[in-house]
Amino acid sequence: MESQLQSILKNSFKSEKDFTLEVFRIVSFESGFHFKMHSHKRIELNYILQGSCVMMLENELIKLNRNNSILIFPDSKHDFYVDSKSGIKIVQLEFQIDEQILAAFQDVLQSELSFLLNLKVKANNYYKIPNNPEIGNCMERIIKENKLKRNNFQSLNNLYFMELIILLSRYINRQLTIAAQQENEYLKKAMGIIHSNFCSKFSVSNLAKECNISDRYLRKLFNNYLESTPQEYCNNLKIRKATE
Repeated sequence: MESQLQSILKNSFKSEKDFTLEVFRIVSFESGFHFKMHSHKRIELNYILQGSCVMMLENELIKLNRNNSILIFPDSKHDFYVDSKSGIKIVQLEFQIDEQILAAFQDVLQSELSFLLNLKVKANNYYKIPNNPEIGNCMERIIKENKLKRNNFQSLNNLYFMELIILLSRYINRQLTIAAQQENEYLKKAMGIIHSNFCSKFSVSNLAKECNISDRYLRKLFNNYLESTPQEYCNNLKIRKATE
């Protein structure tokens, strides 16, 4: 039986301009090369073939080594510095996705194609992807087809891009699952502490320290999962205990 994604795929490539590829290259830079802070409307994907570099992205310092990828979403400010003594060699794509693609896959964005969902809702500025040569291989095939421009290259290009979207979505889905599991563990621990102490001498700061997270992150967890603050949760628990 076909999945919803498979059935949508059959009808999704009606246009030859679903993916607009603006930069596609395998390029080398010498040690010390610095590309200054900038942003653009394109999606940028870099895969490190050799060497290493450091990127500053939205005030975060990101180290990239061989076989690492970095996916940068539109309008995210970033720079690039080659710190490897032997220089660096990277596979680089910069592209845009037609709105028709987002519309075609609307029904499976949340469940299967989290890369497109992230692009639509702008939930993150970037993803660093460690040790995933499948992504680098797919990028190289896209570059080859667009350079040689053989018969039906655009159709094959669209299929390769669909493969790339699925590979990126698999990684993002795994990361979201891991993050959700970790958040649940923090929340369970915090709730366990509150219940075991019956809110005696309650302090958000002390509770956060016991869970090894910040006050702000603790409040975020309670708001996202319980739609309350830690203090409100504690007060409601006191009322329930008093009623009992």
